[in-house]
Amino acid sequence: MDDREFAFLLQIDMARLGVFIDRSWISPFTIDGKTMFKDVDVARAELIADLTNEMGINDEGIDVVLDLLDQLHSLRFACNNLIEALETQPLGIRRHVVTDAQELRKLTMLRSRALR
Repeated sequence: MDDREFAFLLQIDMARLGVFIDRSWISPFTIDGKTMFKDVDVARAELIADLTNEMGINDEGIDVVLDLLDQLHSLRFACNNLIEALETQPLGIRRHVVTDAQELRKLTMLRSRALR
């Protein structure tokens, strides 16, 4: 969809759409000099609208929320890649990794309790 359709769908004016783009909250692409938006842009813009209108978060807060959300998605992607890599390993190696992870978890829990 183009920029006018996007703004109409989200019930925002073109100036606010410019803020979304300038702050890199959404990343439209250009075809034949025309700005176009993907479904992911719509979803992010709807989230921004909810954060702004429903929760009263200002633009600086939106920057923080979206950055954290992007980090979370990157972490999920990395974890999924790690799981896929582990699944290709022999059973003994997988068991060893699980055992080590459980031990690290116990240590982490003990450290966090000690800090309280």
